[in-house]
Amino acid sequence: MRSGKKITTVMLPTLLCVFGILLTACGGGSVPGGSGSTSTTKAADSQQVYRWAFRLPDINSFDPGIATDNTSIQAINLTFTGLVQLDDQLNIKPQLAESYDVSKDGMTYTFHLRPNLKFSDGKTLDANDVAYSIDRALSPAINNQSGVATTYLGLIKGATERTQGKLKSVIGSGVIVKDPNTVVFKLTKSTAYFLGALTYPTSFVVEKSVIDAYGSKWTDHLSDNGGQGGDGPFKVKSYSHTTGIQFVPNDNYYGPKPQLKEIDYLPYKDRDTSYNAYLANQVDITDVPLAQTVSAKSRSDYSQNDALTLFYIGMNYKVKPLDNINIRQALALALDRDTIVKAAWHNAYTPTCHIIPKGQYGYDANLTCPAGTDIHGDKAKAVALFNKGLQEEGLTRQTFPQITFTYPTQSPEGANEVATEVQMWKSVLGINIATTAISQNSLYTAQAQTQGNTGPLQMWTAGWGADFPDPEDWISLQFGTNAPNNAYNYGDNKGSTVSAQQALQKQMAAADVINNKAARLQAYNKIEQQLVNDVAWLPIYQRPDIRLLKPYVIGLKFNAASMVPPNDWANTYIAQH
Repeated sequence: MRSGKKITTVMLPTLLCVFGILLTACGGGSVPGGSGSTSTTKAADSQQVYRWAFRLPDINSFDPGIATDNTSIQAINLTFTGLVQLDDQLNIKPQLAESYDVSKDGMTYTFHLRPNLKFSDGKTLDANDVAYSIDRALSPAINNQSGVATTYLGLIKGATERTQGKLKSVIGSGVIVKDPNTVVFKLTKSTAYFLGALTYPTSFVVEKSVIDAYGSKWTDHLSDNGGQGGDGPFKVKSYSHTTGIQFVPNDNYYGPKPQLKEIDYLPYKDRDTSYNAYLANQVDITDVPLAQTVSAKSRSDYSQNDALTLFYIGMNYKVKPLDNINIRQALALALDRDTIVKAAWHNAYTPTCHIIPKGQYGYDANLTCPAGTDIHGDKAKAVALFNKGLQEEGLTRQTFPQITFTYPTQSPEGANEVATEVQMWKSVLGINIATTAISQNSLYTAQAQTQGNTGPLQMWTAGWGADFPDPEDWISLQFGTNAPNNAYNYGDNKGSTVSAQQALQKQMAAADVINNKAARLQAYNKIEQQLVNDVAWLPIYQRPDIRLLKPYVIGLKFNAASMVPPNDWANTYIAQH
């Protein structure tokens, strides 16, 4: 399974701006990221147009049940909502639901909807629409296009059977409509992260009558009938697959109404193009080309923040001698992450050894790199560990097998990173690692095929961005027993430490169901440190969101998550300028 939030370095040019934009209320008129100030007097309605650039020729999908990439999800978040969503502090809050109840055993969730809900075309929205949307997302026809329904909805009774076509519907068993204002979810097990999973767009409500009328092309008709299909703060005024999307306020939105009169979601082919468009006053926000980062930081309209996005090197535990803990730690300690970031990424990113990123619940400031080191590595320790691993495997440097390091094409920065890492391994450990570049989609496919197998991948570059800000998304979803993203084959190999890996997987499953937040945090921190020591991932850097924002755009505040709280648009407006 590949989530759209799983990314490789080649995706940086297309996703950097939109990956972490979280728009929230802020007071006053200070320029985000700068020391200057601007008028906070609201401009005329004719100027209330926010021009938002994204780096793709078109969004990949407007369908909440299908879309998995952030560029698409940003558009979806304007138009559709779910039962619960994240607020600007990344807390889970009722959205379409007015409230919810959880049974003592944690197996039943009852959601009470807000009264008088409507879709953007004025038609009634009730619990039947919630049930339909959940069941549709789990249907084989939709799940086969996204592949992620069970990741977010798999705890619902009958979910797996529904995706496999063994069950015609989860309505009436896993999802029960008690009355038009009440919907009940029956789960297969109690967890502490079910509500967090529901904040992902897979569970967002869609309008059945629109889908019935237009079938698979229904999202091309969201602008029909004055705007239909959704229930969010905005509705679609027009949608062109070449020139972008125009959004206008949804008069039937149940929450506080937006102050903006229009959002233009505009496609640009790359960062340089959108950056130049920003400098020419054609858009109101842009990400910054890496080569321009140093100079851009001196601008008053520059800002950046931590984003829940990590890039790492994956290694296949089924490939010898990569299953040897000493070999893996030696490879990790031979790398100076600070030097890598400076050499390949213009020093724009943050070197890290973490799996759970800075900026979310679960981040452990006291975590150390493997063998108690730091981001600079340790050459002497690396050599000692490597020699020990070679002896354990009956190898010498001359007989060390050929390992191939795979990375995506089309990213010169990514290629520079790989070249720097390979040179460090040669210089410190005296080994030659082969490299090969393939397309991004081919790398995704190869990663999925590697799970449970000795190939096609041995070592590769990859990245992960949070689906929802919970440690489960970084720990159990990646490394747990039968985890959908465990291409590393952690706990499923013949290495000498596999029993310890399997014991840690049991600790992951136990942590997932701890309801006490402090106790759960402590459990995940302990698990993460062991995963880092095991080199389950070899993290290299955390990517921040870097941007320029026009100072007359008031009310935007940036956070580590990529979700836009729907109600926050009520506090965003264009000032006189």
